[in-house]
Amino acid sequence: MQSQRADKPLESMAIVGMVPDQVEAVSKLVYEAFRDVALRHGFKPIYDSLDLATLHVRSLSRLEGITSFVVIEGGQLLAANFLDQRNDIAGVGPVAVGVEHQGRGLGRMVMEALLEQADGSGFQSVRLLQAAYNMVSFSLYCRLGFDAKEEIAYLRGRPSADEDIAATVRECTPQDLDTLDDLSLEVLGFRRRAEVEAIMPFVRPLLAEREGRLVGYVCRFPTPSGILLGPAAARDEEALKDLIVGAARLASGDVRPVVPVSCSSLLRWALQSGFSLSELGTLMVRGAYEAPAGASMPSIWY
Repeated sequence: MQSQRADKPLESMAIVGMVPDQVEAVSKLVYEAFRDVALRHGFKPIYDSLDLATLHVRSLSRLEGITSFVVIEGGQLLAANFLDQRNDIAGVGPVAVGVEHQGRGLGRMVMEALLEQADGSGFQSVRLLQAAYNMVSFSLYCRLGFDAKEEIAYLRGRPSADEDIAATVRECTPQDLDTLDDLSLEVLGFRRRAEVEAIMPFVRPLLAEREGRLVGYVCRFPTPSGILLGPAAARDEEALKDLIVGAARLASGDVRPVVPVSCSSLLRWALQSGFSLSELGTLMVRGAYEAPAGASMPSIWY
């Protein structure tokens, strides 16, 4: 979605909203920037291919409530960022600066424009996930007022084929959305309905129930390298474990849950049951924050 802000010139540069014919160029910038920083630190890039990055950016461009920020100089695309304003919490990302333009303060520039928009819209909490190996971005976000609140473990693999589950796991239906949203509020302290509804047409979230009572849910997103899991909320870690196992039973390839390290029993189970640790991330928050009153997984934003 094109930003509704007026173009904002900064010396010879302008920060504008992304238009449809820029999707391919922004996708290439995002893919190359994330690939460059990951490989320089010895990690596998989060985007397996340019096609996956393009799918992500194009999806963001079509979602109501996502505002884009693109830095342009002399007709050249230099940096990009996205603000998710669909829920009570504002989410940031992906944030990317062109490989050949890094070190010029563009990351700070595009983040300041985003935070100005979030503050002007009245958000009391702005959140993002940051790759723990990226010291440059961590330092920038700290300077901009973000605090590190949680370490996140990015996992990949499959649980044991004979893993038992205690809950009944099934796909979500539209009739479940109100109950699911209430569980989000109870566990997370905020609602995620807009995110869940956006995912529903592609792959339905999974629900975990005990004696007919909802105890957890997890959203799924298929990629060439496996099923991404998250966001998720559950009353306890056991329910979240059952959802991971249930997701694996419905998928032929790897499952990729994103687990807060504070869910120590769940993380230990996963590492003992066939999952490996790909990398660590940091949940960073600017403004209000309450720790979850249960188990959870973040989305790509928070």
